[in-house]
Amino acid sequence: MASRTIRAPMPRAKRAKIFQPFDALVGLREAIAAKERVTEPRRELTEDSIAEINKTLLALKKGQIITVVYYDDYEQNYIQLTGSIARIDPDFCILQIGSNVLHFPEVYKLEIA
Repeated sequence: MASRTIRAPMPRAKRAKIFQPFDALVGLREAIAAKERVTEPRRELTEDSIAEINKTLLALKKGQIITVVYYDDYEQNYIQLTGSIARIDPDFCILQIGSNVLHFPEVYKLEIA
């Protein structure tokens, strides 16, 4: 008489992996998503706008609530951010709002709340 071994059933999580689709081209989905992303070219500021932004930047103090519109080079579009100033460094042209670190040339619009 042959002995039969009884195996424990496969866990559901492991079983589900068997039926997941296979991605033969690693990174293809991310590349397609990047191509579909809408980008916006950087707008040129007028001299008056630059002077107004610089004046406002120099008047800022740590802890103030501000709204800033800035150009994100990675996303290639404008992003609006509202928050408290965590750090401002005019020597290195850095403005930090929460965990976001911005450089002064990236700022397009700035409002003190």
